[in-house]
Amino acid sequence: MESASFLPWLNHLVTPLAFLNGLAGVILLALLTGLMAIIADWRVIVVGIIGQSIILTVFATRFLPPEWAFLRLMIGTLIAIMWFLSARMGGWGQRPVRWLRWRWPSPSARGILRLVMVGFIAGLLIFLRIRLPLYGLDPDLVFAGTWLVAMGVLVLALGNEPLTSGIGLIWWLEALHLYYPALERDAMIEGTIGTAKLLVGLVCAYLMTVEGLRLQPDRGGNR
Repeated sequence: MESASFLPWLNHLVTPLAFLNGLAGVILLALLTGLMAIIADWRVIVVGIIGQSIILTVFATRFLPPEWAFLRLMIGTLIAIMWFLSARMGGWGQRPVRWLRWRWPSPSARGILRLVMVGFIAGLLIFLRIRLPLYGLDPDLVFAGTWLVAMGVLVLALGNEPLTSGIGLIWWLEALHLYYPALERDAMIEGTIGTAKLLVGLVCAYLMTVEGLRLQPDRGGNR
């Protein structure tokens, strides 16, 4: 009886987002991931990971039952909440009102380098059609998986904080999570990848808190 009442509600939730289950969703995912990689700010990443989870959940409905796909949104939301609380606890931004008044970060050498690298990778993937060999996956999702892996490598290479390392690892896991259901449906593997993402999010949240508390006496303003 609970399943019968749960599934219609879930279908009503997914149906308005059906337009994301195609090229529009892939473009939005690429833009959102690129923005997160370029800015590398915890506020953008926390909001962005929820947006990514929504899009990837819609993608997952191609291969999985809606309730399985919905678990991905729950995991992404939990990670975003953990990172938000860790950032606040660690003093990354001293007042909520400042967080609401956050301004677009001023250009820096590292930010410009990220922008150039994201543009370069986008050019390779779009014009040279470089793709990972994700056989059995739809062409648009092959691009999405390749983009997630490439952005994960980029933020891991250029980042120097737990947050950027964590989001890079999660993007790799998201690419695997996107690809595996095209091969087979396995509840054990589905749960294992979801658990791995939660563990990465938890470890990252802990390291963010430790780093924030360690640097708090020397931090003179909003981060």
